[in-house]
Amino acid sequence: MSDFPLADNTAPGNAAPTSKLDPISRKGTPAHRTKSKREGAGRRQGMPVQAISLSVPASLAAQWKTYSQEVPRSLVDVMLDAVAATRPRLTVLLRAHQAALREKTRPVSDGTFMRTVPQPKRLEDPYVTMPLRLLATNVDVLDAMVHEMAAESRSQLVVVALTAWLADRRAEEQVYAEQLELEVPEDPFDRP
Repeated sequence: MSDFPLADNTAPGNAAPTSKLDPISRKGTPAHRTKSKREGAGRRQGMPVQAISLSVPASLAAQWKTYSQEVPRSLVDVMLDAVAATRPRLTVLLRAHQAALREKTRPVSDGTFMRTVPQPKRLEDPYVTMPLRLLATNVDVLDAMVHEMAAESRSQLVVVALTAWLADRRAEEQVYAEQLELEVPEDPFDRP
């Protein structure tokens, strides 16, 4: 039996209870809200939360989400871990990333001036938007890092950090898997 009253299909003597809410008005109930524990804790402690959105390549977004589910940690925590862990080498990584982007642009003459025209974007890896909610202080730290490291945007900073950090994680996992293959347990019944 359905939890919601049927509009015109009920017999006069079999009217469904009308005390239950319809699905539209139930959306605002606390059971239907999804918040991370950290965000709730931040708000309870009077710390403001700020919504931001980042543009990242679709393949990176998929890796980020997969890693977040495997660990399990929130997307925000994984992003903050990546930025914090790569911070000592982030300036160098950003310069390399920016140099690679410059190579993808070519100067073109319009008859009078030379103009830098970007080549068409790669269709196989379009950018997607990742909406996130962070503590406002963490957004301020990210913005300060963007300024300090001369990144073009928060998105560029996060893309470079996540790309390097997730590559490091994959390399560590591969080394670990290779070590497991080398370690053959000794069979106690295989002694002479």
